[in-house]
Amino acid sequence: MPLSDEDRAILDLECPTVVGHVLHAAMLVGAPVTAAELRERIAARLPGAPELRYRLTELPGGPAWVPDADLDLTRHVVDAPDGPYDDAALRALIAARFARHLDRSRPLWAIDVAPLAGGGTALLWRVHHALADGATMTRLSHTVLYDEAPPAAAPTVLREDHERRRAHLMGVISREFTVGPGRSPFDGAISTRRDVAFVDTDLPALHATARSAGATVNDAFLAVLAGGLRRWVDHHAGTVTDLRVRVPVSLPREDPSAGNRDSAFDLPLPMHVTDPVERLRAVHELTTCRKDARDAALLDDLLHRLAEVSPPLRRVCDRLRASARAFTVSVSNVPGPRTPVAVLGRRVRATWPLAEIGFHHALRVTAASMVDVLSFGVCVDPGLVPDVDVMADGLRAEADLLVAACQVRPASRSAASR
Repeated sequence: MPLSDEDRAILDLECPTVVGHVLHAAMLVGAPVTAAELRERIAARLPGAPELRYRLTELPGGPAWVPDADLDLTRHVVDAPDGPYDDAALRALIAARFARHLDRSRPLWAIDVAPLAGGGTALLWRVHHALADGATMTRLSHTVLYDEAPPAAAPTVLREDHERRRAHLMGVISREFTVGPGRSPFDGAISTRRDVAFVDTDLPALHATARSAGATVNDAFLAVLAGGLRRWVDHHAGTVTDLRVRVPVSLPREDPSAGNRDSAFDLPLPMHVTDPVERLRAVHELTTCRKDARDAALLDDLLHRLAEVSPPLRRVCDRLRASARAFTVSVSNVPGPRTPVAVLGRRVRATWPLAEIGFHHALRVTAASMVDVLSFGVCVDPGLVPDVDVMADGLRAEADLLVAACQVRPASRSAASR
C-alpha cells in the first residue's frame, strides 16, 4: 500500500538527530506484567490490527507498506532491563528509549515492559508517526491491549463546503502564514539527547473549569500550557512575549486505513495575560476563530492544490511553515478512553504521551486523557531547553490555579472579554 503524502513527509523528517515515532506509556496498577504475557495477548489480537504487521519497502513509485509475514513479537515486545524503576529511573528509561530510532527493516513499533518500584507496570509503546497518528494509537490500544472488546469503527465521510472554503481562504493565509517578531527561545541545532517530564492533572476539574468559562478542555490545556511556558521563560529570560503554537488536527478520511491525513492551525498563546481565567477566555476566542473558519481543512486543501500546480511553491510554503518564526512549539491533545480500561486485569490509571521535537523546535508538549486524568508529556533537548522540571512544575501549578480561580469566580468577566 503506497504511503500518503503526509506519511512520506514524516519519513523525510527523520534523521540521526530526529526520530519519527510517538510514545504512549500506559501506567498499569496491580501485579507486574511480563513481556511474555503481553506478547500472548497481542498475538491473539493481531488479526484486528493489520497495521502492526506493516513494514516499509521501496517500490518504483516510492516507499510503501507491505505485510511482514515473519513478524517476530519477541523482537517487538521486550522486558526492560534493570527494573523495577523508581520515578527518576523511569523518566531516564523513557528518554533513552524515545531517542532510539525504530528499525526500518521491521514493522515500526516496539513495547518495553517496565516494572515499577512502587508497584505496577509501565508499557512504553513506540509507534512510528507515519504508521499511526494519535487517533490510530487509541484505536490500536483498544484492539490489542485493553481487556474490553474493541469498539466498532464508525465509517467517516469527508464533507466539504467549497464555497465557504473559498470565502475564507485569504483569512487562512493571513493567520497561518504569519511569522513571529523575534527569535524563539527553543530555537537551535538539536542533538540526539532528550529529557522528558510528565504531569498528571484532574481532568473532571479542568472540564468543569472550561465549561464555566464557556470554553473546552482543549482550551484549558492550552491556557495551562501558556502559564507553564510563561513561568519557564520568566525563569530563564525574564522577558515574556506571546509564543505561537502549532495545534495538529486529524482530518476525517474516507478510508481510515489510507494513512495519516493531518493538518494544523497556529495561534499566539496569550502568555502576557497573567490572570488564569482571562487567559482561558483569550485562548477560547483564538481557537473558536480557527475552528469556525475551518483553518486546518482549508490549509490542507490549499497545500495539496499547490503541490499539484506548483511543487516548487509548495516546497517554499512548507519551509516557511516549518521555520522557528512560523511557530515556537508544536502541541497536541489526544483524547483517550472515557471509561476505565485494563490490560490483563491491571487498571490503566494514566497514559503518558510523548511526541518528537524537531529542527529548530527543541520543545514538544503533548497531552493524553485516561478517564479522569489528563497527562502532560514534555520532551526537550536538554542542551537547548534546560530545567524541564521547572516547566513541569509550572504546568502543575497553573492547572491548580486555573481550577481554583474558576471555582472562586465562575461568572466574572473583565471589560476586555466583554
